[in-house]
Parts: sequence; structure tokens; C-alpha cells
Amino acid sequence: MDKSKLAVSTYDKIAEIYTKQYFNDLTDTPYIDKFLGKLPKEANILDVGSGPGQFTKYILDKGFQVEGVDFSDEMIVTAKKMVPSGKFRQGDMRKLDFDESSFDGLLVAYSLIHIPSEDIPATLKGFYRVLRSGGYIEIIAQKGEADRVIDEPFMPSEKMFFNFFTKERLQAFLKDAGFEVVYQEETVSQDPDSASDKVIYTIARKSL
Repeated sequence: MDKSKLAVSTYDKIAEIYTKQYFNDLTDTPYIDKFLGKLPKEANILDVGSGPGQFTKYILDKGFQVEGVDFSDEMIVTAKKMVPSGKFRQGDMRKLDFDESSFDGLLVAYSLIHIPSEDIPATLKGFYRVLRSGGYIEIIAQKGEADRVIDEPFMPSEKMFFNFFTKERLQAFLKDAGFEVVYQEETVSQDPDSASDKVIYTIARKSL
């Protein structure tokens, strides 16, 4: 079974609940600001695994160019409704359909955690390909065990695939893909419904 597709099918079912819970949640924005502060004012950003579009909207409101991509059809429908001024397309982050060096920045918030470990190296190489030289990527992930299928917290009758990380494990994946980690912080999760109690914020740079 493609575990990422398992995650997507569950997201299709919980899109409405997820949007109500997280669309107005600003907990992560100080860390997103750290990432945005490294980019030029006219930067073109890809929101990878954009969900209902809350971070796309936040980045748009800051004056950047941004496009969202998500594997879940239902999340794309929701995002277009919630952020009518945004650009969204359906797609699998493991094979991004963008030209080489298309973006100054990539935000990957709570989405790489739904990619199986065996697919992470190729996925990160794809991120590297679409990012311009000197561009930055921010990954927001949760701490925990790799490659787990558990009950979905918002709908326990459904299963969800999670690939959690440690700081060191994520660093190693990024380094192997050619990125230089420039910032990393682990914090206690503010989300009582989360499947993990720690969040890892990582910013890395594509070498010139």
C-alpha cells in the first residue's frame, strides 16, 4: 500500500474538521516569519502540502508570491474556497511538476511527515531541483517514531500514516540531499489534538 495515499484518503474525509481546527491557528507564524525574513521581498514561494491554505494566505498577506500544492483533492477544493485570491493545484510532492529553479523558497509544513522514509531522499532531491540556488526551505515536522500507521485523532475510525522525525534524522536527510541546515528548534506542541508532543522547525539553504 502507498502510505502517502492512505494519508490523502483520510485527509479527504477530515478536510472540513481540519480546516475548522487549524485555519486560524497562528502558533507557527513566528517560525514562518524567520523563514520569510531570509527571502527577497518579491520572492516566489511554494507551499508544499498546503492543506486548506492557511499558510498560503499568511504568506500572501505578507506580500509574497505563493502557490499551494496538495495531494488531497478535498483540501484543494477547501483552499480555493478559503483563499479565493490564492493559486492552488493538486499534486504529489514526491514528483513536483514545476521547472527547475522555479522558487526562492519552499514551505513544507506538517506534510513531509506523510511521506514514507524510503521516499524521503527522492522527495528532498525534488525540492532541491525546484529551488533556486541560495533559496531556502522550511520544514515543520513533529518529533517521534518513523513510519507509523495510527488512528486519525480527528476521526478514530480512519487510519493515518505519520513519519515523525528527530532533529538529527531530519538533518541527515537534508544534508544528503545537498541542503545546509541554518536553523533548527524543537518546541513543545501547543496542539492538544496532535499525535506528537514536540514540533521541530528546520530551515535549510540550497548552496549557491
